[in-house]
Amino acid sequence: MDLTLSRRGDYVIRAAIHLAQRWDGHGSYCKIREIAEAMDLPLSYTPQLLGLLAKAGLAEARAGRAGGYRLARDPATIPVLEVIEAAEGRLGSKRCPLRGGPCHWDDVCALHPTWVAVSEAIRSTLAGVSLAEVAAVDRRLAVGESVVEALPAPGHRPRRAARRTRA
Repeated sequence: MDLTLSRRGDYVIRAAIHLAQRWDGHGSYCKIREIAEAMDLPLSYTPQLLGLLAKAGLAEARAGRAGGYRLARDPATIPVLEVIEAAEGRLGSKRCPLRGGPCHWDDVCALHPTWVAVSEAIRSTLAGVSLAEVAAVDRRLAVGESVVEALPAPGHRPRRAARRTRA
C-alpha cells in the first residue's frame, strides 16, 4: 500500500510549512516568489497551491506591495490532516481493498471493518499533529539536528554520518 502524497499534496504541505515557519502572530505576508524559492516549488504552480490553502480557509491573501499569503490562524491550531485534505480531498478508501473482491463499499466484505479502522487511525494521527509541529521538525532537520520523529520509514536509507579520520 502506497501512502505517498500526490505531487500537489507534497507541494501544498511544503507551502504550508513555509507559511508556518514565517508565522509571527502579527500578520506578515509572504510573497509567492519567496515561498516557491524557499520550498523548491514551481513558481507558475505556487499561486494555485496557495489558492487551495485559501479555499480551505487555512491561508489568506492580500494584494499589493505589502501583500502576499499568510496562514489564517496560528499553525499550532492547524492539523496536518486539514492541510493534506486541502490538496488531496478527504482521505479514506474509495473502493474495496480486496482486488476484485465481493464488495464495492455498498456492502461489506470480510476486510471492511479492519480497513475502516486503519483509515481512521491514519486520519486520527494526522489530525493529532499540528502544522507548527511539522514546521519545527523541518527547521531542526534543516540545521542538521537529529530528530526521533523524523526517522525515515522502512525502506529509506538513513544518511550516514561522515567518517572522522584521526590525525
